[in-house]
Amino acid sequence: MRGHYSPHRRKPDTQHWSMQPGDGERQKWLFRRNTLLNELYRDDRRAAYAAMAAQTPLADEITIEPVAADTVRGWWARPPHAAPGKGIFFVHGGGFHLGDAKSYLGFVSQIAALTQCAVFSVDYARAPERRFPAAIDDVRKAQGWFVSQDINEYSAIGDSAGGGLVLAMAAHPTESAARLSSVVVFSPWTDLSNSGQSFRDPDTHDPIFTPAVLDGLAASYLDGRNARDPDASPLFGIPKGLPPVYIQVGSEELLRDDSTRYAELAAAKGTDVRLDIYDGLHHVFQRDIGVLDTARVAVERASAFIASSWSETRNVGRTVRKQRSTPCAHTKTQY
Repeated sequence: MRGHYSPHRRKPDTQHWSMQPGDGERQKWLFRRNTLLNELYRDDRRAAYAAMAAQTPLADEITIEPVAADTVRGWWARPPHAAPGKGIFFVHGGGFHLGDAKSYLGFVSQIAALTQCAVFSVDYARAPERRFPAAIDDVRKAQGWFVSQDINEYSAIGDSAGGGLVLAMAAHPTESAARLSSVVVFSPWTDLSNSGQSFRDPDTHDPIFTPAVLDGLAASYLDGRNARDPDASPLFGIPKGLPPVYIQVGSEELLRDDSTRYAELAAAKGTDVRLDIYDGLHHVFQRDIGVLDTARVAVERASAFIASSWSETRNVGRTVRKQRSTPCAHTKTQY
């Protein structure tokens, strides 16, 4: 009897990281600060979220420029010596109801400074005024505009709901010649059916969310549409041929398994996936780069991943590997 052939199943490169010394106490301070901001804006959830997002300090020497094109709104953050022809497309989080490009400028400026690339942060439709699929439609329109701005290759970054939108966007390549070289997502919400084990596990102690809050946000955004539509939940529509993907998530998140499941499935389809799990860290802790040392280390790692994915970097790596594997390929023996 002939044995059944099973191809090798690829796995994500998964690593666990501990908090930097002192970040435990600083994290407690952050939670107290955010509680005060929520109390200050108790009647306006959007204002409260914007106030928390705006706590990330602006990086030095970054130029901020608003964009108000016909169908695109957002902000550029440009370092003084930005790499020509390269850019980063950023999509903010906020559970599809909160958040805006302006309040994220501090975080975006930090990314621009560390990557030395111009970063465009896009505004998109929010529920309940405009529900699914308005957000992903806006993101794709903005992507089309973005790649027309003298961009030859780019990375896409998103956090939380924005991470899900970036992954949904990446699943459908554009007709543009601009190359999407990498995707970086922080605590992406990839499954609006909230079916991950970590979501219902009583041992998950998420300091930010409850299951009821996330279920309510998903229901409001979807407005009766299928939660497993890949444009809403990219976990259920992972294609082959994605660029390298880097995912960072906290160990105590309800949405932890949105990251781990996406990483496993994408890797199985041939994508180079790196998954970093940060022990004891909360949802999108990277935004606290002004307070947590671990946040700065995490964003520095993300910046290094982006740099390693630019075409010239990957081509150099391939050439070196080829030369090492065939050291005598172009050498004639001399007698």
